[in-house]
Amino acid sequence: MNRILIILLASFSLISCANKDKEKNMTNGKNNYTWNVQLAGYDYEKYDEKGQTDYESFITEFEKFPWIKQIESYQKIQKGSSATLSVNDKVNKTSFWVSIMGNVNDNTFLVGYVYPKMKKGLFGLGKEKEIRWLEIFIAKDNEQVKKCFRLYFSNELGKLQSELKTMEKYGEMEAQN
Repeated sequence: MNRILIILLASFSLISCANKDKEKNMTNGKNNYTWNVQLAGYDYEKYDEKGQTDYESFITEFEKFPWIKQIESYQKIQKGSSATLSVNDKVNKTSFWVSIMGNVNDNTFLVGYVYPKMKKGLFGLGKEKEIRWLEIFIAKDNEQVKKCFRLYFSNELGKLQSELKTMEKYGEMEAQN
């Protein structure tokens, strides 16, 4: 009887420790999100890491970001990446980003969703492997961008994908990073 009690207590302790580790990855019951900035002209692999964030903080940064100045910078440089703000969720292995394209007078936001996807082997044969897949969409306005980020931050990924399907697809490919 004592052995059963010890096994139960040990099991309970292990489960409690596992849940505490899980809680460390969550913020107020939500996933632990980090974000970064890629300024106009940056090499495609260069990012300025900004640390943890939540929806409200990120949207504040999105709204105050100098999008038009970044377009002007890119037009002068004509190389590298466009200005991009990205949010990463390591728990779900996803990323969601917003970028801008166009010129000072005529521009639009692009949003990109990176998520795990199974890919079949060569010619559809062989073992499947998990890859990171990127889908890019054209947002009709910054309110739609905010809505998408709200869904992303609230971990409503099914609703996010439904919203993205209402938008014009710009492209898709295997993610590079």
